[in-house]
This record gives sequence, C-alpha cells and structure tokens, in this order.
Amino acid sequence: MIWGLLRGLANVFLTLAFFAFCGWWLFIGYMDRLRRIEDPVYAMEYFEGILPVAEILESRKWHAKNAEPWDCTYAIARLTSEAPEHPPLRPYRNELGWQYEFGGDWAVTPAPELRDTTRNAVAFCAKYWPRDLAIELHSALAAPGAWFVRDAVGETLFIYAPKQRLAARIRFGD
Repeated sequence: MIWGLLRGLANVFLTLAFFAFCGWWLFIGYMDRLRRIEDPVYAMEYFEGILPVAEILESRKWHAKNAEPWDCTYAIARLTSEAPEHPPLRPYRNELGWQYEFGGDWAVTPAPELRDTTRNAVAFCAKYWPRDLAIELHSALAAPGAWFVRDAVGETLFIYAPKQRLAARIRFGD
C-alpha cells in the first residue's frame, strides 16, 4: 500500500514537472530560440526582393530579453549603388506579414518637428546601435533628398535615403 501511494505521488510530481517544463519552454525557451535564430537575419529577409543591400547594419525582429513592454525592433541596411532613386513599397498586407511592411505614404525630407504626442523611434532605439548610425539616421531625416513614413503616433518609422544609401524600418512599440 505504501508503495502504491509513493508511486502515485511520483506520477503526480513527474506530471507537474512536465507541465512546468512545457510552460517554461512556451513562454521563455521558445522565445529565446526565436530571438537567436530570427534577429540576425531579420533585416536580410526584410529587404530581400525590394532593395539591393550591400550590408546589414542592425537587425532585431523581437524585443530584447527582459525588455520593457515597449521596446525596439528594427531592420537597417546600407544599400548598394544600384538602389532606386525613389523608395519602393511593400504594403502592410503582404505574403510575409505585418513585420515586413516597408513604406506607405512616403513624404520627402526634411521631416517636420515631432509633436509632443509623437514618439521618436530613432531616439528611443538609438541606445542599441553605434552612435554614428543614430547620427546618420537623424541626419537623413533632417536633410533634403530622402523619404520617410511615420505613423500617427511615431511608433513605426520608415526611412529611405538613397544619397546616404540607407534604408530602415524602426519600430518602438509593444
């Protein structure tokens, strides 16, 4: 009788341990795996088929581990000299999903000053990039000769700067 009780408790313990592991894998382990696999190649996949890329400068598809609920994702590339003069468009509804949208209603730079209620995606996300890249992105937005799209609240910003040979999708969101 005591062996039956111990065997039953062992089964309960193993079942709980199994579910605890499955929960950990679903909510922590799997997301870590996605970050390690998808973050480095996101920008390459993002610009594939729409722009000729010479070099990936920064790439992050998922929020950083243990980040605040609002954090940065981005795809930033240096383009080849064969980049088109005008920005291409990949609509929100596309075969790859919303994380691969590029552009929209493109506006020419210089970009207007941000309102008090508009987020500054470049400033929020610059902490993840080399200082020179953040300066170059700010310069592209401030000087004539480039294009940008910023949503109404500034959460997502697209930059296309053929003179600087830069293309970027920067999102500061949840």
